[in-house]
Amino acid sequence: MLQRKALVKLNQRKEQLVLQSDAHRQRLRNDWQRLQSPEAWLDEIVGLARRHPVWLVGLAAATGTLVVKTLRQPRAVISGIGRIGNLIPVAFAVWRLLRRKWRQPASHP
Repeated sequence: MLQRKALVKLNQRKEQLVLQSDAHRQRLRNDWQRLQSPEAWLDEIVGLARRHPVWLVGLAAATGTLVVKTLRQPRAVISGIGRIGNLIPVAFAVWRLLRRKWRQPASHP
């Protein structure tokens, strides 16, 4: 009798997991379709620009400067980009440390 109850519980759990798996599969399909949609990307970019207008202005200025320098001296810009590329791992490490610090709750003595 005990084995039968355990078997029924296991079958119920299996059905629950199958349903969850189907729901996750459907969510992945929906996300994939949304990611392939140009409208979704445009909406995301517009939303990002609205949330961070100062970053957008700074990025536009940096891009304009880079384009002008590339047109004037293409080799100098390429070597500069290479130097910036060397700093990217350091920037990510600092970002991870700061993000971890920001997420930790403040401890009170």
